[in-house]
Amino acid sequence: MAAIRKSGGVVVYYWDGDLPAPADAAFAQALAGRRFRTIEHATSEEVSVGWVTPADPTGDSFDAEDLEGGAGTWLRFRIDKKVLPKKWLQIHRDAAEKSRGKKLSARERRELKDDLSDKLLPRVLPTIQLVDALLFHDRRTLLLFATSKGAREAFAKLFFESFALPLDRANPLRCGLRAALGREADAALERLVPVRWPRGDDAPQPPRRRAAGEAAAAATEEVDA
Repeated sequence: MAAIRKSGGVVVYYWDGDLPAPADAAFAQALAGRRFRTIEHATSEEVSVGWVTPADPTGDSFDAEDLEGGAGTWLRFRIDKKVLPKKWLQIHRDAAEKSRGKKLSARERRELKDDLSDKLLPRVLPTIQLVDALLFHDRRTLLLFATSKGAREAFAKLFFESFALPLDRANPLRCGLRAALGREADAALERLVPVRWPRGDDAPQPPRRRAAGEAAAAATEEVDA
């Protein structure tokens, strides 16, 4: 049975605007509109990104019960990549160069890759990555259970294409403004300027390494004293 990953990093996102309730048919329709499409039989290098459910990794169905994630709505998307294996390309290139007794030109290497792609890619299975997220509709909050740049960018793009809503990644200012602390507190937060710590002249300086002559002189002074 599918399960949400219980270890690793989590990225928090917020959104502004109207999002269909997960129980509404419009929500499932939005997911189905950007469902995962297989590239198993593709004859070229491709990447496919789309929604699936924990119960159906093919993306063929989006039943409401399959999106149930306890306190939130369980979203899952799939990333498939089909790439010509570099080892196969290198083996064939080495064999061609050995038979000719010389290095292949750039044009010949390109032609060799195109020929191998036509022959091998239909037989190559894509790599598969399944990424989970929890959506909290009332709080307009999403937890993405992946931290890599590729997964984050793919998720934000897929969400926007599905619901026409951009995602904002959580940061201290965004979290403070969403805490509803009041107008004065919000105005104070807006006036804050992010700084690095430590900064400027206040930052502790690392001890300066003394040259050998300075160290010897200092040692002589200590002995004389």
